[in-house]
Amino acid sequence: MTYVSESSVLAIGILFIVLGTIAVVARFWVSTKRDAALGIDDWLCLPALTLVVAECIIMIIGSATHTLEFAFDIIQVPALTLIKLTILFFYRRIFLGRAFNIASWILIGAALAWGLTFFIVQFAACGTSLAAQWSSLASLKENCVNTFDILITLSAFDVAVDLGILIMPIPLVLELQMPLRRKLAVLGILLLGTLAIACGVTRMVFFIEVLGHPLLATSTVAGVASDDDIGVVSVLLFWGMMEMGVAMIAVCLATLRPFFRSWSLESIVRSFRSATSLGSMGSGHSSSRTSKETVARSESETAITGPQPPGPEYKDLNGIDVEAYPMSEMG
Repeated sequence: MTYVSESSVLAIGILFIVLGTIAVVARFWVSTKRDAALGIDDWLCLPALTLVVAECIIMIIGSATHTLEFAFDIIQVPALTLIKLTILFFYRRIFLGRAFNIASWILIGAALAWGLTFFIVQFAACGTSLAAQWSSLASLKENCVNTFDILITLSAFDVAVDLGILIMPIPLVLELQMPLRRKLAVLGILLLGTLAIACGVTRMVFFIEVLGHPLLATSTVAGVASDDDIGVVSVLLFWGMMEMGVAMIAVCLATLRPFFRSWSLESIVRSFRSATSLGSMGSGHSSSRTSKETVARSESETAITGPQPPGPEYKDLNGIDVEAYPMSEMG
């Protein structure tokens, strides 16, 4: 049988803690460098990251004890809800229009309803035997309703809301008055969440396999026997961690275009040349050095913010240059 090894959980857990933290710090760093006002989406990243880090720690600790499934399941719902809200409020800072405004609020409501419903359901799954939730799997099976049934429903609605979030910006971007290449670039940035959805779909398929659905009936789940509760749970929780970790990074990458631009080869070469030129001037040329420092700082700022597109219709938010939604659609 193929279990998710403790070393794999440790490696992935640490990786997501480090990369998630870097992504969120970089997100705030970019906003600071651009003197951009922080939005709701930025602040939602902080509790989302806190919960994702907590999930990674729970997985690392629980990979050997097999007693932390409940803690993981309880935290993953608000974590994924906050990540969904981060994406949606980020979209609301970019796009305009009556149709988009309605659609975005519907998805925000759906995300909140999904999170609140399953948070309550998971707490109520064992009735008055709440302690069974964080004890052994045997106790969980004896005192609680079928948690796999709950989790497959959770996963199905999770994927459905994610698909809505993924699809929503596509027609908006395609209607923008900009070159096709830029449209595709913007779509590529906004659709990074596809990776997280893929992890969510994978987890949902595993849940269906566990339940023995006629379409996906199988004796194993990712190499683990379907009747091996501990092995199956380890696989399902692992993919839950994958979904949250990838999603946390993806929601920040969409805002980090200026960060990557500022670390381009060209900007690094310019900085190196500026530093060596200033170093060779000597202390007797302070006024010239000051002038060159000003130029170097200006070039650095340009590398961070990028060239601004002409015309007032463009909205440049955290490095994603887009035009405002067509005026005919504005409400």
